[in-house]
Amino acid sequence: MNPPPRSLSLWALASALSLSVGACGSSDPAPLTPDASIADVPAADAPAASVAIAFAHTVGGAPLALGTTTPYTNAAGNAFGVTRLSYFVSGVTLRLRDGRSVTAPGARYLDAAMPATLSFALPGAAPVGELASITFVMGLPPELNISGAFSSSPESLMEWPEMMGGGYHHMKFEGRYINREGAPFNFMAHSGGLNRADYSFAVTLDASGRSITSAGASFTVRMDVAEWFTRPNTWDLNDYFNATHRGIMGDAAAQASLRENGASVFSLAAP
Repeated sequence: MNPPPRSLSLWALASALSLSVGACGSSDPAPLTPDASIADVPAADAPAASVAIAFAHTVGGAPLALGTTTPYTNAAGNAFGVTRLSYFVSGVTLRLRDGRSVTAPGARYLDAAMPATLSFALPGAAPVGELASITFVMGLPPELNISGAFSSSPESLMEWPEMMGGGYHHMKFEGRYINREGAPFNFMAHSGGLNRADYSFAVTLDASGRSITSAGASFTVRMDVAEWFTRPNTWDLNDYFNATHRGIMGDAAAQASLRENGASVFSLAAP
């Protein structure tokens, strides 16, 4: 027997609602975004913690002191001092031994004269476990080194001249040294994308023996500024900074040499 018309309409409505709930129910998990990596997404019940990264600056193991005197000696025997040290690092990443990782995306501006710039927390919660490495790019890779990307200081003050390729300095390392005549002379070791060549470089630091625990963790990356002048290319500052060659911004060979020396500049402080 057919149901009466009113019962039929109610039955049809109930059936339609049942199909709708089955098709669009909110119980299904949302899909990962295209940029998300399954390996980097911790399980809902996996332990996680907060992580902080700090950068420190030394000269041959001693803390760097900014000033106009020349208390340090480089591998070429030049007495020198440091008046400014500012630079970018990009994509700081902590990698665990099991393959998981956590990254601070984008670029970070660091300035030895501005302590507030020298430490930061990684976003979100980091996975707990034994570390394998800490990696980052010294400077700005091409996809981040774009003129006008920084609209406020101090980052905007790192602009690289448009006539030399635009974008931003990777580093401004400045000071003075005692030249062959025995007189103080200023040096400005500025690195950047000369004519759009990429003089940034990747840094990988062995983090064996270090862990992220449920209580959190902090790690310190050290830059030994004397290493910029040491190896594999020994820099006599007289050859790079003198009356006829006051800087290296337009010197492709010097830019490449400084990048090569960067391989020994960074280390991870003892746990």
